[in-house]
Amino acid sequence: MSRAARDIETERDRIVTRLTTLPIGRIDEALIERVRDAAQRIVDLTPDPSRPPSASMPKVGASALGAQVTIAVRDYLDMRTAASNDAAVAETLTQLRRSLP
Repeated sequence: MSRAARDIETERDRIVTRLTTLPIGRIDEALIERVRDAAQRIVDLTPDPSRPPSASMPKVGASALGAQVTIAVRDYLDMRTAASNDAAVAETLTQLRRSLP
C-alpha cells in the first residue's frame, strides 16, 4: 500500500472515530451537510466509468455519517489509478476532520 493510501486511511479512521463517538446532540444539519459534501467530493474524484454523471451521495442520518465516509473512501481506494488525485482526497478528509466539533 502506498504512503498516500495510508494517509487517506488514517484521515478516514480519525473522522470515523470522531463521528461515531460524538454525542448525537452535537450533530446538527450543518455537520451532516459537511460530511455529505466531503463524501461527494471523494466520489467525484473516484474514477468510475460506470457511474452516471448525475450520481450523488444521499443525505444520511447522524448514525450513518461514519459509514458514508468509509464507503466513499473505500470505493476511491479500490478504484484509484495512477492518474487519481490522492492529494485532493487527503485534503478533503483533512478539512472535514478539522471542521468537526
